[in-house]
Formats: sequence, structure tokens, C-alpha cells
Amino acid sequence: MSLQKPTNLRVNLQKKATNITSEPKFSWWDESTLANTYQTQYQLAFAKTKVDLLNKNDLLLTDWQVSSQNTAVRCLELEPYLEAAQVYYWTVRIKDNYGTISDFADAGTFLTALTTFNASGIWAAETATAVNGRPSLGNFAFIRSPKFIAPIAQLDSGYLHVFITGNEKTLAQSGDIYLNDHCLGVGTPRPYEYYHDQDKKAYFYETFDVTTLLQAEDNVIAALVTGTMAKRAFFATMTAFLKNGQKETLIFTNDQWRSLDGSSAFGDYGATIGSQYFQMPQENIDLNFYPQHWAAKDFSDHDWEKATVIQPTLTLGKNELLLATPVEPTKRFLTNEPSKKITKIAPMTYIVDLGKEIIGGLAVDLISSKAQKINVYGGEQLTDEGHVRHHLACGPDYVENWQLTAGRNLFTTLQMKNFRYVELQGFSDELPIDAISGWAMHQDFDDQLSYFVSDQALLNEEYALSKYTIKMTNQDLYVDSQARERRAYEGDLLVNANSSYVVSDNYALARHSADYLLDNPTWPEDYKLFNVEALWYDYLYTGDPTVLIQRYDSLKEKLNRGATKTDNTAASWRPGKQADNFDPAVGLVTNNGLIDWPIRERDGYVEGKYNTPFNAIYVGIYQIMARIAKLTGHQKDYELYESRAQQIKSAMLTHLYDPTQGRFYDSMNADLTVNKHCSHHASAYALCYDVYDSDVMADKLSTFVANDGQFIGSIYFMYFMLKGLLNSGHAEAAAKLLLNDDCRKDQKTFAAIINQLQATIAPEAWSNYYKPNLTLSHPWGATPGLTIVQGIAGILPLKAGFETFMVRPRVGQAIKHFKLKTISARGPISLTYQRTETTTELMIQVPVNTTAIVDCQTMQTTVQVDDQAILLKDHCVQLSSGCHRIIY
Repeated sequence: MSLQKPTNLRVNLQKKATNITSEPKFSWWDESTLANTYQTQYQLAFAKTKVDLLNKNDLLLTDWQVSSQNTAVRCLELEPYLEAAQVYYWTVRIKDNYGTISDFADAGTFLTALTTFNASGIWAAETATAVNGRPSLGNFAFIRSPKFIAPIAQLDSGYLHVFITGNEKTLAQSGDIYLNDHCLGVGTPRPYEYYHDQDKKAYFYETFDVTTLLQAEDNVIAALVTGTMAKRAFFATMTAFLKNGQKETLIFTNDQWRSLDGSSAFGDYGATIGSQYFQMPQENIDLNFYPQHWAAKDFSDHDWEKATVIQPTLTLGKNELLLATPVEPTKRFLTNEPSKKITKIAPMTYIVDLGKEIIGGLAVDLISSKAQKINVYGGEQLTDEGHVRHHLACGPDYVENWQLTAGRNLFTTLQMKNFRYVELQGFSDELPIDAISGWAMHQDFDDQLSYFVSDQALLNEEYALSKYTIKMTNQDLYVDSQARERRAYEGDLLVNANSSYVVSDNYALARHSADYLLDNPTWPEDYKLFNVEALWYDYLYTGDPTVLIQRYDSLKEKLNRGATKTDNTAASWRPGKQADNFDPAVGLVTNNGLIDWPIRERDGYVEGKYNTPFNAIYVGIYQIMARIAKLTGHQKDYELYESRAQQIKSAMLTHLYDPTQGRFYDSMNADLTVNKHCSHHASAYALCYDVYDSDVMADKLSTFVANDGQFIGSIYFMYFMLKGLLNSGHAEAAAKLLLNDDCRKDQKTFAAIINQLQATIAPEAWSNYYKPNLTLSHPWGATPGLTIVQGIAGILPLKAGFETFMVRPRVGQAIKHFKLKTISARGPISLTYQRTETTTELMIQVPVNTTAIVDCQTMQTTVQVDDQAILLKDHCVQLSSGCHRIIY
């Protein structure tokens, strides 16, 4: 049959959604071997057990729905059937435009959220660790459950719910969770300080699907957790859903669990690692006290103490919430890069190069001939002398020691660190290549969903750097870097999300991060505007307008960047609401944004009352907000925002543009005198947000912004440079910047980043010279990946959810051929580009249920499409699903 059963079933953007509260949104990919196929109808089925779904004993079978929608699909009929803390199985089949009906898809699942957490909060028993002379609970705890049975013969699915408190100071997830010696993942995400315009703090519990890991007897849950505050506690409860539709609590935390204080095992007596933003305990591992194999089923914990019950029942304050984690779990992965190597640089001194930087810890399996103490240093860089630079440029000092015992030393570290290199000093034996491995922390990432290969080796390396950056930096929230601040920033989000969209199908994390920042904003004024842009991209890539509808008022508030109001309209628990900063007398907005960072990278930018970059961003954001207003039914707002965008653009052209030089001035003062310095930043932001009135003006701006093939400003700022050049049709200039192969030290090129800085995750700056306190794990530098897909290949959604998308190759003269695969909400898109002296050939795989608009960028009136002459309209040809060959 040409029409295949649907695949890639998702609920609320997740493969295994365990956090549904109401109105779940369903998505799937349509598949067919027949070209020009699209969905005309769909039918959904739901059941409480897998057997019921297979036997068509449905809880709900919808009528055929006449719709081409296969992203963000609502099913209002399902709402009355939803119960709290209940698993549901679902499937879908479709009918296509040829009248063919597919088979039902393989079952998907989702779990509704808990309303109560029926478990005690426990920790390791009291220890002799002294705080002000009194015993206290240790910062590290090993915890094991009693052995328990599971009804395997009747089991349909099983879920473990975990909630950990008391680790807020580390700004990181707080535990490794195991079932039967298998690491399920990392503990609960960070809370919202403010949640959805409420005077409430939101905590999140994590849920792990353990269906395939449960055994009939002797199951054991184990956890290694850390908490640095008095409120620390570990909660867990496991639920089995049975084939008869019933559910059963298999086990929950109480005083029958066993625990071991980890203070001695981790040498935790007050020393910390951190920066001015976070602190975490050192991990001075002592194998005399570290319980090897502690997570195994057959480990004997009889000499461990009973766990101390901190909270008999979970107790939250009146302004606190406990919610299900809105993204999939962060997991642990052993890394094994082909480029990993060990170098002995001196007697008893080894350098372990993991091959690539990771975020996480270490898994150690080391044979020692005797008891010996070694010093351990971690870092992102090496010193000129070849040692590990353990005091990171960005602040933390990764210095610890391990006390080994004679024989096998098997353990993992827990804390989140950013490093590539590990130095062992004082180790008297030989060090095998597999003795020290990375124990990385990130969400699931399917490397097969995306690729890029071209005839330009440097471009390939830049894409690989960007893709690996996204893979390794996806934990509980998009942040600037886990090494220094561990804080979400809207400007970082803009780059991180767009980079993720082109290499990964993990859309939920981008949405969660943008939602978090709506309530917990950062300080740059332009960054708050980027939150609006980021959520518009979320809608374009997922097809789901829910956040735009639900958070519309919060989005509107982001546009007001004037002085804080002092009246009583602002709630006392949040920063005061700000005033409208549009000056109708001038037609511009007041205030200013970050522009670039560090300040030395701003190209001499001169600030005034009316600032060109800030106003340019407003032109773009008002246009986006107008689209959001129209989509959500706010007609008056739509008219206002459209008018504002045009007024600001007109005023910028009148007051701030110098037609003689073909560039923008930086700013204008309150008396309307112009600061006539022309930084590249002023013109780059204007070009990026389409502040020009003709192709001639765009050409002039682009010539200035392109800077003769030399990046100016920071690695973050290049996002706006490249986007402006590509959007205005200057691919040659953008490609020249990315293909600059000058790899001398401290050059502002990716060649230097890769070959001199030896970065494997995008860095925060071009080199230590430009930002002495840089991190080498900062996703805001991942722009090449998104530029290659969205810019050079020109693959962008035109209608939400990729119902219609653009393919507009803009390769310049240097690139002769490339192959890429990227992802969309409706399926993978592949593109092969091949250019000779006389012809250009494109091979495009268009997903079912989508339409591609291919801009051939040619003056010809016709092109060959699948061996037929097709008339172009505005240089474009429209393609339905299937594999198509275009020659012109």
C-alpha cells in the first residue's frame, strides 16, 4: 500500500509525555511512497490499556475528522475521559487525497499529571558532619529502596515519579536515578521563581518510564542525590498500570528505605566549586567509603541506616506549586569519541582528552596496584605547558582529589561540570584508554535526523560544531553556559532555539525555555523583545498557537520598555510594569539594549536617547507582534503594532540613515541632534530587521555590514550580521564570512575557533583575547548551523508547522554542492544542491502533507521539474510531497 501508517507520534511535542494536564495536542508524520500525497481526514483512538487499543476496545474512537492538520491537533471529545495520574494509549490513521486509508499507527502513550505526591521526603541519616558544632544532614546521599515485586504478567506500563528539593544553590539538576542498576536520568529541573504571572514559585517533579526495566522480583530503586540547603529531601513513588485497566502503587519513599551519608565518600567537608552565581560541593572521592556497585540489585545495604524522614508528606507553602516537568528527562550518557586519547606528560601524570567537551561528570573504572591518593583537575582548555587549565576562564576551579584503594575502583561523579580534559597527578600505574569516560548529561538526541556535507570542509566543520553544541547543552533549560551563570537569557534563546530547530526534533525544550523567560526575564532591554520573537518561531516550527494565546498579555508587556511605573497597578512581588516607550512626537522608541557583549565588541557604538539598534529590533518585533495579534483575534492591537512598525521604520530612515555613506548613525539625542558615529552594529540590526526601502539601500548596507569578509563584534552578534545579509539577498557576503579560513591565533573566524581554540562546543567569544573570562560551552555561538539550513539552503516555514515552507538556496560562488537533511514538524526534509558552469540541479524530498515553494534564483522563465518544463512564478516553483528533481 502506498499510504503508510503514521509515525513519530507526539503529545505536546514529546515522544513520551508524562505531564498532561488538559487539552493535549497530538502530532504525527504522514508517510507515503506516492508523490503529491496529502492528508484529507484523520481518526483518533484512545484506550487505557495497550491491549484495549489493539483489540479496538476503545475508550474513545473519534469520527473521521475532515482536516489536513497533523500537528498540534486538539481532541475536545477526549477531555471528559481524562483523569489525573492515568496513562492513556492512542493511535491515529489517515485518509489521503487518493481515497486510501492507512493502517493505524503503532501506539503512543501519554500520562496525565499527578494531583498529589503520596510519598515521604527522605535523606541520609544524620551524620557527624558538623555545622556550627551540631550534627547535620550531609550534602550527598546514597539512597536505596527495599526490594519490591512487580506484577510483570499483568503489567502494561510502569512509571517512577521523583522530586528532589534543596539543590537550588547549584542551579543544576540534583541526582542520578537508577532502577536495577540502570541509570534512568538526572533529577528534577530547576523551579520557576515566578510562574505564569502569579505570585507563586513552581517546582517540578520528574517522571521516568520504567516499563521495560521492571522485573518480577527484587527490583531496587537507587539514587545518588545532592542538596545543599536545609530543605533537602528526596521523594519517589512508582506506579504500575495493569492490563485490566487498574493501577497499583508498587513502592514509595518512607522510613523503610536505606541510606548512606555521602560526606565521607565525596570528601564533603565544606569545600565548594562555583562562580559568583552558583556553588556546588567538591567531589573528593574516597574509595574507602564510596560504596562500589551501590545501585546494583544484589548490593548489600544491610549496614546502611534507615533513611531519615524529612517530610512525612510533601508540604508546600501557600505560594508554591508542584507541577509535572514540561520537557522530557535529562539523561546520562557514556561518551566514547573516536578522538579520545590519553597522554602521559610526566611520571605519574596523565592527560585524558575526551575528544570533545561534555557537560556532566566522569565514569571511572580504574585498576590501582595499591592504595594511593591522586589529584584530579578538569577543564575546557590546556595551558601552554600542556597541563589542564583547571581554573576555568569563567570562574570555577575544577580541583579535586581521589583516594583509591588497591584493586578495582568503580564510581561515577555527580556534579555538573563543563570540561574536555582531565589531568591525573600522582597515579603510579598505567592508565588504560577506557579507565576514564565522560558521564554526560543531556536530553535524548537523534544524530540521524540531520546532516550537512558540502565541498567546503570548513563549512562542514562549522555545522558539526553547531550540531554538537545543541546536543550537549540541552538539559532542563536553555542557558548561557552551565560553566558560569547557568541562567536562561532571551538573546541566547533566540540563537539556541533556531539552531535546535534545524538539527533536532526536540521542540519542547525551546518552548519551555521561552515560557520560563516570560516570567523570569533577564536585564537587557532588547532581550525581553527577543522573547516575543522566540515564541513566534515556536509557533512557526510547531504549528501550535497555544502559548501565544495563553500568554498574549505577557507578550504585550514585553513591548513596554519605558521607565517603571510607580503606581499601584504593579504587583508588589514582581518588578513594576513598565511604560510605553514609543515617542509619537519623534516616531522612535527610547531606551537601549545590550547591542553586543562584551562592551569592547560594540565597534565604538555611541548611545543616545533614540538608539538605532534598539529601534530596528522594535520594527521587527512590532511586525511579529502584529501577526500574533491577528492570529489571536486582537484586531485593534494588530492595527496599532503594524502602524508602530511603519512609523519607527520611517523615522529611522528620516533621522538616522546617511544615504551618502549608505549606513546608519548610532543614535540621536533628546534635542534631536544625531550622534554621527556609524558602528557596524547600527546598520547590521537595521539590515536584519528589514529597515531599508529599496534594493539599492540594502546593497549599500550589506557592503558595510559584510566588512569585506571580516566578522566584527562578538560571536553572538554574528547572528544578526549573517541573518541580515542572507535575508537581503547577499549570500555571497555571508558565505565569505563563514568560509574565511584564516586560522591564526585570535582571529575572528571559525577556522581559528576550531583549529586554535580547539572548541568542540560553541564558545562564548572568538578567543580568550576578546573575552578573558569566556566559556567554551556557550550555545549563542552556534549560528553557523542555523545559517546553513535557514540561510544558505533557505529552508524556512512559511505557514505554521511547515504546512508550506520555503527552499531558497543562496550559496554564493564558493559552494558548488552540498547535501543536507533537516527536520520539520511534519517530517524530514532533504536537499541536494549541485552546480556546474552551465546548470544548477536540486533534489528535494518534500514530506507528505506539506508544500515546498522553491525559489530557483534564476532569470529563466521555466525550469525542468521531474523532466517536465514548468513555468516559474516570481522565480519560484511549487512542489507537493515526494522526491523532486529541478534543473535550470
